[in-house]
Amino acid sequence: YEEKLPEDYEGDDPGDTIESIVFKNISFSYKDAEIIHNLNLEIRGGKTYALVGHNGAGKSTIIKLLMRFYDPTEGEILLNGRNIKEYNLQKYRALFATAFQDHQMLSLSVMENVLMRKAKPEDEEQVVNALKLAGVYDKVQTLPQGIHSILTREFAEDGQVLSGGEYQKIVVARAFVKNCPIKIFDEPSSALDPIAEYQLFDNILKSGRDKTMLFISHRLSSVQNADWVFMLEDGMVKEEGTHKMLMKMQGLYA
Repeated sequence: YEEKLPEDYEGDDPGDTIESIVFKNISFSYKDAEIIHNLNLEIRGGKTYALVGHNGAGKSTIIKLLMRFYDPTEGEILLNGRNIKEYNLQKYRALFATAFQDHQMLSLSVMENVLMRKAKPEDEEQVVNALKLAGVYDKVQTLPQGIHSILTREFAEDGQVLSGGEYQKIVVARAFVKNCPIKIFDEPSSALDPIAEYQLFDNILKSGRDKTMLFISHRLSSVQNADWVFMLEDGMVKEEGTHKMLMKMQGLYA
Protein backbone atom coordinates (compact mmCIF):
# COMPACT_ATOMS: atom_id res chain seq x y z
CA TYR A 1 0.00 0.00 0.00
CA GLU A 2 1.40 3.35 -1.03
CA GLU A 3 -0.02 6.21 0.99
CA LYS A 4 -0.92 9.26 -1.09
CA LEU A 5 0.38 11.67 1.56
CA PRO A 6 3.59 10.22 3.03
CA GLU A 7 4.22 11.05 6.71
CA ASP A 8 7.63 12.48 5.83
CA TYR A 9 6.09 15.01 3.39
CA GLU A 10 8.53 17.92 3.45
CA GLY A 11 7.72 21.63 3.50
CA ASP A 12 7.95 24.83 5.49
CA ASP A 13 7.32 25.17 9.22
CA PRO A 14 3.81 26.65 9.67
CA GLY A 15 4.72 28.19 13.06
CA ASP A 16 2.06 28.16 15.77
CA THR A 17 0.10 31.37 15.16
CA ILE A 18 -3.29 31.01 13.48
CA GLU A 19 -4.49 34.18 11.78
CA SER A 20 -6.88 32.57 9.30
CA ILE A 21 -7.84 29.33 7.59
CA VAL A 22 -9.64 29.74 4.27
CA PHE A 23 -11.39 27.08 2.19
CA LYS A 24 -11.37 28.49 -1.36
CA ASN A 25 -13.65 26.88 -3.98
CA ILE A 26 -13.11 23.44 -2.44
CA SER A 27 -14.60 20.35 -4.07
CA PHE A 28 -13.89 16.79 -3.00
CA SER A 29 -15.01 13.52 -4.55
CA TYR A 30 -14.74 10.15 -2.86
CA LYS A 31 -14.61 7.50 -5.59
CA ASP A 32 -17.29 8.89 -7.95
CA ALA A 33 -19.46 10.73 -5.45
CA GLU A 34 -18.87 14.44 -4.91
CA ILE A 35 -19.17 15.09 -1.16
CA ILE A 36 -17.97 18.71 -1.03
CA HIS A 37 -19.07 21.08 -3.79
CA ASN A 38 -17.44 24.50 -4.36
CA LEU A 39 -17.15 25.19 -0.62
CA ASN A 40 -16.00 28.57 0.64
CA LEU A 41 -15.53 29.39 4.31
CA GLU A 42 -13.17 31.36 6.52
CA ILE A 43 -12.03 30.63 10.07
CA ARG A 44 -10.34 33.42 12.04
CA GLY A 45 -7.77 32.67 14.74
CA GLY A 46 -8.97 32.68 18.37
CA LYS A 47 -12.69 32.24 17.52
CA THR A 48 -15.09 29.34 18.11
CA TYR A 49 -16.91 27.85 15.12
CA ALA A 50 -19.67 25.27 14.83
CA LEU A 51 -20.36 23.12 11.77
CA VAL A 52 -23.99 21.98 11.65
CA GLY A 53 -26.08 20.09 9.13
CA HIS A 54 -27.73 16.73 8.46
CA ASN A 55 -25.75 13.48 8.29
CA GLY A 56 -23.86 13.36 5.01
CA ALA A 57 -23.67 17.16 4.66
CA GLY A 58 -19.85 16.93 4.59
CA LYS A 59 -18.97 18.11 8.11
CA SER A 60 -16.46 15.37 9.02
CA THR A 61 -15.00 15.48 5.49
CA ILE A 62 -14.18 19.19 5.99
CA ILE A 63 -12.19 18.27 9.12
CA LYS A 64 -10.34 15.50 7.27
CA LEU A 65 -9.46 17.87 4.42
CA LEU A 66 -8.31 20.49 6.93
CA MET A 67 -5.98 17.97 8.56
CA ARG A 68 -4.76 16.70 5.16
CA PHE A 69 -5.97 13.14 5.54
CA TYR A 70 -7.08 13.80 1.95
CA ASP A 71 -6.36 16.61 -0.47
CA PRO A 72 -9.24 18.40 -2.23
CA THR A 73 -10.14 17.41 -5.78
CA GLU A 74 -10.39 21.14 -6.65
CA GLY A 75 -9.62 24.43 -4.92
CA GLU A 76 -7.18 25.17 -2.12
CA ILE A 77 -7.03 25.46 1.66
CA LEU A 78 -4.97 28.39 2.91
CA LEU A 79 -3.39 28.73 6.35
CA ASN A 80 -2.28 32.31 7.03
CA GLY A 81 -2.57 33.02 3.29
CA ARG A 82 -0.48 30.02 2.11
CA ASN A 83 -1.64 26.74 0.60
CA ILE A 84 -1.39 24.04 3.29
CA LYS A 85 0.44 21.81 0.76
CA GLU A 86 3.48 24.10 1.24
CA TYR A 87 3.91 23.07 4.88
CA ASN A 88 5.77 20.15 6.46
CA LEU A 89 2.98 17.61 7.06
CA GLN A 90 3.94 16.52 10.59
CA LYS A 91 4.48 20.09 11.77
CA TYR A 92 1.21 21.16 10.13
CA ARG A 93 -0.78 18.34 11.76
CA ALA A 94 0.82 19.18 15.12
CA LEU A 95 -1.23 22.42 15.07
CA PHE A 96 -4.38 20.36 15.76
CA ALA A 97 -5.79 18.52 18.75
CA THR A 98 -8.78 16.43 17.70
CA ALA A 99 -11.48 14.32 19.29
CA PHE A 100 -13.03 12.26 16.51
CA GLN A 101 -16.36 10.49 16.62
CA ASP A 102 -14.87 7.14 15.55
CA HIS A 103 -12.10 6.46 18.05
CA GLN A 104 -9.89 3.64 19.24
CA MET A 105 -9.02 2.73 22.83
CA LEU A 106 -5.61 1.15 23.21
CA SER A 107 -4.65 -1.57 25.67
CA LEU A 108 -2.61 0.90 27.72
CA SER A 109 -3.16 2.84 30.94
CA VAL A 110 -5.78 5.61 31.11
CA MET A 111 -2.90 8.09 31.29
CA GLU A 112 -1.24 6.77 28.11
CA ASN A 113 -4.61 6.62 26.33
CA VAL A 114 -5.03 10.34 27.04
CA LEU A 115 -1.46 11.32 26.11
CA MET A 116 -1.22 8.91 23.13
CA ARG A 117 2.45 8.36 24.00
CA LYS A 118 4.61 6.93 26.78
CA ALA A 119 3.79 8.70 30.05
CA LYS A 120 6.28 10.45 32.33
CA PRO A 121 5.61 11.21 36.04
CA GLU A 122 5.51 14.96 35.33
CA ASP A 123 2.58 14.44 32.90
CA GLU A 124 0.25 13.39 35.71
CA GLU A 125 -1.10 16.84 36.65
CA GLN A 126 -1.96 17.68 33.02
CA VAL A 127 -3.73 14.35 32.49
CA VAL A 128 -5.77 14.70 35.69
CA ASN A 129 -6.81 18.20 34.62
CA ALA A 130 -7.83 16.96 31.13
CA LEU A 131 -9.88 14.10 32.64
CA LYS A 132 -11.62 16.57 34.96
CA LEU A 133 -12.49 18.87 32.05
CA ALA A 134 -13.84 15.88 30.11
CA GLY A 135 -15.97 14.90 33.13
CA VAL A 136 -14.53 11.39 33.58
CA TYR A 137 -11.97 11.87 36.39
CA ASP A 138 -14.34 10.72 39.18
CA LYS A 139 -14.97 7.47 37.28
CA VAL A 140 -11.24 6.91 36.66
CA GLN A 141 -10.61 7.39 40.41
CA THR A 142 -12.82 4.35 41.13
CA LEU A 143 -10.61 2.06 38.98
CA PRO A 144 -8.15 -0.22 40.88
CA GLN A 145 -5.06 1.82 39.93
CA GLY A 146 -6.69 5.12 39.05
CA ILE A 147 -5.12 6.76 35.97
CA HIS A 148 -2.56 3.91 35.81
CA SER A 149 -5.28 1.27 35.26
CA ILE A 150 -5.03 -0.60 31.94
CA LEU A 151 -8.02 -0.17 29.63
CA THR A 152 -9.65 -2.96 27.56
CA ARG A 153 -9.11 -6.71 28.06
CA GLU A 154 -7.28 -7.12 24.77
CA PHE A 155 -3.96 -7.97 26.42
CA ALA A 156 -4.72 -7.74 30.15
CA GLU A 157 -7.17 -10.01 31.96
CA ASP A 158 -7.68 -7.35 34.63
CA GLY A 159 -8.10 -4.59 31.98
CA GLN A 160 -10.92 -2.16 32.74
CA VAL A 161 -13.92 -1.92 30.42
CA LEU A 162 -15.79 1.39 30.48
CA SER A 163 -19.09 2.49 28.93
CA GLY A 164 -19.32 4.12 25.48
CA GLY A 165 -19.87 7.55 27.06
CA GLU A 166 -16.85 7.15 29.36
CA TYR A 167 -14.61 6.12 26.46
CA GLN A 168 -15.86 9.14 24.54
CA LYS A 169 -14.86 11.40 27.44
CA ILE A 170 -11.34 9.92 27.43
CA VAL A 171 -11.13 10.76 23.71
CA VAL A 172 -12.18 14.34 24.51
CA ALA A 173 -9.49 14.44 27.23
CA ARG A 174 -6.92 13.71 24.46
CA ALA A 175 -7.86 17.01 22.85
CA PHE A 176 -7.83 18.85 26.20
CA VAL A 177 -4.34 17.61 27.18
CA LYS A 178 -2.62 18.69 23.96
CA ASN A 179 -1.27 22.23 23.95
CA CYS A 180 -1.76 23.44 20.39
CA PRO A 181 -3.51 26.37 18.66
CA ILE A 182 -6.49 24.56 17.03
CA LYS A 183 -8.90 22.25 18.86
CA ILE A 184 -11.42 20.17 16.91
CA PHE A 185 -14.32 18.25 18.44
CA ASP A 186 -16.35 16.01 16.11
CA GLU A 187 -19.67 15.13 17.82
CA PRO A 188 -17.94 14.92 21.23
CA SER A 189 -21.19 14.34 23.13
CA SER A 190 -23.13 11.83 21.00
CA ALA A 191 -23.01 9.17 23.77
CA LEU A 192 -23.66 11.55 26.69
CA ASP A 193 -26.81 12.51 28.57
CA PRO A 194 -27.97 16.17 28.33
CA ILE A 195 -26.47 17.27 31.68
CA ALA A 196 -23.04 15.69 30.97
CA GLU A 197 -23.19 17.22 27.50
CA TYR A 198 -23.94 20.71 28.81
CA GLN A 199 -21.01 20.52 31.27
CA LEU A 200 -18.68 19.19 28.58
CA PHE A 201 -19.47 22.01 26.13
CA ASP A 202 -19.16 24.56 28.92
CA ASN A 203 -15.65 23.21 29.64
CA ILE A 204 -14.74 23.06 25.93
CA LEU A 205 -15.67 26.74 25.51
CA LYS A 206 -13.96 27.88 28.74
CA SER A 207 -10.74 25.98 28.04
CA GLY A 208 -10.55 27.24 24.46
CA ARG A 209 -10.76 30.98 25.05
CA ASP A 210 -7.31 31.65 23.58
CA LYS A 211 -7.55 28.86 20.96
CA THR A 212 -9.18 28.48 17.56
CA MET A 213 -12.03 26.02 18.08
CA LEU A 214 -14.06 24.04 15.62
CA PHE A 215 -16.80 21.66 16.64
CA ILE A 216 -19.40 19.54 14.92
CA SER A 217 -22.62 19.01 16.81
CA HIS A 218 -26.19 17.94 16.14
CA ARG A 219 -27.32 19.29 19.50
CA LEU A 220 -28.22 22.89 18.88
CA SER A 221 -28.10 23.68 22.61
CA SER A 222 -24.31 23.44 22.34
CA VAL A 223 -24.09 25.47 19.12
CA GLN A 224 -25.69 28.62 20.55
CA ASN A 225 -22.49 29.72 22.29
CA ALA A 226 -20.21 29.49 19.24
CA ASP A 227 -18.93 32.78 17.80
CA TRP A 228 -19.99 31.72 14.29
CA VAL A 229 -22.04 28.90 12.79
CA PHE A 230 -21.70 27.32 9.33
CA MET A 231 -24.87 25.57 8.17
CA LEU A 232 -23.93 22.90 5.64
CA GLU A 233 -26.05 21.04 3.14
CA ASP A 234 -25.02 19.01 0.07
CA GLY A 235 -21.36 19.81 0.74
CA MET A 236 -21.85 23.59 0.62
CA VAL A 237 -22.25 26.37 3.19
CA LYS A 238 -25.92 27.32 2.79
CA GLU A 239 -26.08 29.81 5.68
CA GLU A 240 -23.61 31.31 8.15
CA GLY A 241 -23.76 33.71 11.07
CA THR A 242 -24.28 33.76 14.82
CA HIS A 243 -27.05 31.59 16.28
CA LYS A 244 -29.25 34.70 16.75
CA MET A 245 -28.64 35.94 13.19
CA LEU A 246 -29.51 32.56 11.72
CA MET A 247 -32.68 32.23 13.82
CA LYS A 248 -33.82 35.66 12.60
CA MET A 249 -33.28 34.62 8.97
CA GLN A 250 -35.92 31.89 9.42
CA GLY A 251 -34.09 29.73 6.86
CA LEU A 252 -32.65 26.20 6.89
CA TYR A 253 -30.88 26.57 10.24
CA ALA A 254 -34.00 27.86 12.03
